[in-house]
Amino acid sequence: MFNLDEYMLHQVLAIVGIVFLIFFIVGYIITAIFSKIMFDILGVRSGLAFIPFYNTYRIYKEYKGRVWKRNWGVAYLLTFTLPSVAIGALLLLLINLGFTTDAFSGQYAGILFTGIALLVVSGLIAYIFNFIMLFIMYLPIFDTKGRRVVLYIQAALTILSSFSGAIFQGASDSILSSIFSLAELIFPVVFMVVYFVAATDIRARIRSGEYVLQEKLDYRFLNSYEINSILKSRGRRLVVPNMNNSFSDYPKNNNEEVNRIEYI
Repeated sequence: MFNLDEYMLHQVLAIVGIVFLIFFIVGYIITAIFSKIMFDILGVRSGLAFIPFYNTYRIYKEYKGRVWKRNWGVAYLLTFTLPSVAIGALLLLLINLGFTTDAFSGQYAGILFTGIALLVVSGLIAYIFNFIMLFIMYLPIFDTKGRRVVLYIQAALTILSSFSGAIFQGASDSILSSIFSLAELIFPVVFMVVYFVAATDIRARIRSGEYVLQEKLDYRFLNSYEINSILKSRGRRLVVPNMNNSFSDYPKNNNEEVNRIEYI
């Protein structure tokens, strides 16, 4: 069915594997650092921030009852983690299979096509949820108008990137297309800097006692309407000003946090 050179096939799969590994490592480092900052805010043990996938899941879980009604971490696991693990496992399987020119037919071809189909479907699902997760993850810590504008721009670029080929087709739009492509490369870096600054700023305000973390709602004593109303009234903010801070006569110790968070 296929007439592929065994050495060439292994080289292609090895390159794809290396690229996938590099993206995973870079993404892991960025996510781990961000999760460490967020865990300091949320009162979660810092060491858990270095567990891949769980760190992001835990942030979504801690948002439940404080900002959002549901635990969006479950959706994150289903749309990002499981497809990533499946694709990685399939890639390793293809690399380790003993391909030969005559053997690459039937069974192996079916595995390859299954992997490609899985990649396309999971990529589409992840792309759709990535737009939603932008707001779920970052809106609670973007507590200024400027930061929220950055979030809206990033969301708009995420949508427009899907239709850029149709929007900017034609020679007359080549300049606009180049500008848009440049924005797609640069703005995600700007967005990353902004959400790191926002998280670090909130952590500093929590430690100084200026702000406090929103308390989790107890769903046992509230109905669905009450939960939605309370969370909406909070403005989807993770932290709020500490109203008792200016009235407190407790002497602040530089070596002690004013607002203690119980680690769990």
